[in-house]
Amino acid sequence: MSLSAVSPSAYGAGGLLWDGLRASLRENSPLILFVLLYGLAPIVVYSQVAIPVAPYHDILMSYVGFFAVAGVSGFAAFALWYLYNSRVRKVKNFQAVAWQRIRHDFLRRERLLLALPVLAFWPITASGFTYLKSVIPLVQPFYLDPVLAEWDRALHFGVDPWRYLQPLLGYAPITYLIGFGYTLWFLILQAVLVLQAGAIGNRKRRLQFLLTMGLAWAVIGSLIATLMSSVGPCYYGLAFGGIDPFAEQVAYLRSVAASVAETIRLPFTTTVLQDMLWQSYSTDDFGMVRGISAAPSMHIASTWIIARLAWDMGKAARIAGCAFLGFIFIGSIHLGWHYAIDGYMSVVFAWLLWRLTGWLLNRPSVQAFLWPAVEDER
Repeated sequence: MSLSAVSPSAYGAGGLLWDGLRASLRENSPLILFVLLYGLAPIVVYSQVAIPVAPYHDILMSYVGFFAVAGVSGFAAFALWYLYNSRVRKVKNFQAVAWQRIRHDFLRRERLLLALPVLAFWPITASGFTYLKSVIPLVQPFYLDPVLAEWDRALHFGVDPWRYLQPLLGYAPITYLIGFGYTLWFLILQAVLVLQAGAIGNRKRRLQFLLTMGLAWAVIGSLIATLMSSVGPCYYGLAFGGIDPFAEQVAYLRSVAASVAETIRLPFTTTVLQDMLWQSYSTDDFGMVRGISAAPSMHIASTWIIARLAWDMGKAARIAGCAFLGFIFIGSIHLGWHYAIDGYMSVVFAWLLWRLTGWLLNRPSVQAFLWPAVEDER
């Protein structure tokens, strides 16, 4: 029997809730182990480095924020699904079909039990990641930007990559829309995370996605980001002084903010967030919005993992995943958040982690432990 369709018996011999919960905990055990180990990292760092705020001091807000964003993301995903089927596919009486789908599929006990450990533990990972990201300059002061900028120019024939994009994208309305779309990355990430947490189709692919995503935040976003401590083009002049090779790009982004504020009286989310993060860093504020890190890019790494997941889900999902990855990559450069090389190395690291988790989950002994019901039916 394929892991693409685990038997419902795996979630409740005799219909007992406890049996289903035990099966869920077993299947999610690699994720739970990861959270417990990664969750110790902020505590270790806090014990070794003079940091004014202890880890997990805002863990309650992490849970509130996670479930609030997850709720918005889930509702948005459901709304798109409903509109697509009712307005595009024009499925007759889709309201009744949707209600049946909610009752018998979306709220299916097997799905809810499978998702429960992920939803319960993920905010710990998010809180630990945010803490470790915010203390990067205390552990390893920012230093690598001059090298990254030089490598970027060398790889792109002596020109900063943002200059190639400027003739095409360097118009206030376009830049504003790119900035707005770039901020939606987190909502899309949360939506995919929640959907995969309770995915009962291809179990191995589900676990590979979730485990790779978790390892990416730890390995790429915490460990390698600390070793490669950097701020990104938008902060280059503030962090290093002297001649700022990205002063023109920063000035353009500021002009977009001023233009948007004057014409449509809305904030330009890119410069707002950049100002908030720098203010947090320069004042040692360990509030909710904190943490600067350019290389490698977790935006690109996480989006590549989503695109890789979509690659196995058919042509439409494959196109959407690749388009999303391309948009985030271009946006990260155009908006001054990252060097192009940040994205290149992030894809390589994410690919390695995907292969590693795939190799692990393909081990017969691992499969026998995680999905014993499948082994019993073979």
